[in-house]
Amino acid sequence: MPYTKDARRLYYQTVGKGTPIIFIAPPAMGHLTFHYQTLLKNDYRIITFDNRGDCRSTCPDHSMTFDDLVDDVNRIMEANDIQKAIICGYSNGGLIAQKFTITYPEKVIGLMLIGGYYAPKNILLRIEYHFGIWIAKKKSIPLLAKALSFNHFRDKKVAERMESEIKRTNPFLLKQQYQLGLDVSNEDLLHVIKVPLLLIYGANDKYVHDYQYYFRNQISEVDVAYVHRSKHQVPTKYFHECNAIIKEWTTRKGLLPLRYAKNIT
Repeated sequence: MPYTKDARRLYYQTVGKGTPIIFIAPPAMGHLTFHYQTLLKNDYRIITFDNRGDCRSTCPDHSMTFDDLVDDVNRIMEANDIQKAIICGYSNGGLIAQKFTITYPEKVIGLMLIGGYYAPKNILLRIEYHFGIWIAKKKSIPLLAKALSFNHFRDKKVAERMESEIKRTNPFLLKQQYQLGLDVSNEDLLHVIKVPLLLIYGANDKYVHDYQYYFRNQISEVDVAYVHRSKHQVPTKYFHECNAIIKEWTTRKGLLPLRYAKNIT
């Protein structure tokens, strides 16, 4: 199984060839969040991973900062000999994706956010974060695993696989990850993002729709796509539409096909 080669071992998977896309999951959910995005492997190099403490990834010192989560994306790129990539974050993973783009602008050729927001400012988002913190404090990881997996996947076998993976998650680190996401804001730094941004929203995921207006105000090149009938679970329950949007946008923006390995300048 592929892990980064240091004490904080991050589990990752990579399939396909072409333009690299690094997918960043929400807390606890891990690499299987993007099970269906691996269908893009004929045109892209798809890299998925577990955040530190989630699923198969470890963190021996049991502590983290938000910058650690950002730097972990860089470690995944280095482990895969990738110099530049498209970065895609789903939900809270989008906060990490934005901060990575701000911190490592030379390594990002495009940014995609699924259900994205620059800070959990509205009350419904904040309630979700507080619920995650409460679950982690209670060490109710099996309950969280079942809820997340079966809420995201219609396919029972895939849901069971994700449930099994999430059960490996460290509750102490999960609490920290939720708290870090609750406290972070990229609001004042979005203007430094110079790469194209794609926002993918479920048409019925209305409580995050308003975030798009500030993204549009701060970033010069923004596209927004809505997935009909979908709520928040766009990459899992509406993966055909999600993947088609990714393919169309990256092609239109001239990001496909490309090769971005360390030995290519």
